[in-house]
Amino acid sequence: MEIDLLKEKLHKKDKRITPQRMAIYKTLLENKNHPTAEEIHKIVTEQFPNISLATVYQILNMFEEEMSIIKAFTVDHKKHYEINHNFHIHILCPKCENISDVYSDKIEKFWQNLINELKIKPEDQTIKIFEICDDCRKNLKE
Repeated sequence: MEIDLLKEKLHKKDKRITPQRMAIYKTLLENKNHPTAEEIHKIVTEQFPNISLATVYQILNMFEEEMSIIKAFTVDHKKHYEINHNFHIHILCPKCENISDVYSDKIEKFWQNLINELKIKPEDQTIKIFEICDDCRKNLKE
């Protein structure tokens, strides 16, 4: 289904469906760990050894800016990408840089109430909570 959405959006924007675009999108679908462009490039070069990092950035930018099919957020000056458009919070570990998605109906309702109360219409929104993860906390104790 997700691949069909990409094809439909590419068609509507008069963009070609290229193997490289498909590979980058599939990489995002398969990697829920919010990869960076460099991480995506490393994965995609296994299938397309000649694809440049610049091409990966161009495709990601097109997916984000022109087509709104992916979202990006920045952590420590690194841009991370995801397809997930459902309301969620990012829990980030500053030690290992792991990023987890957390879903909460209560926080979503609070967030919507806050937006309504402030009478604003955010173009984008990201909630990031920084916490040392359980694995890193265990390693600190050892």
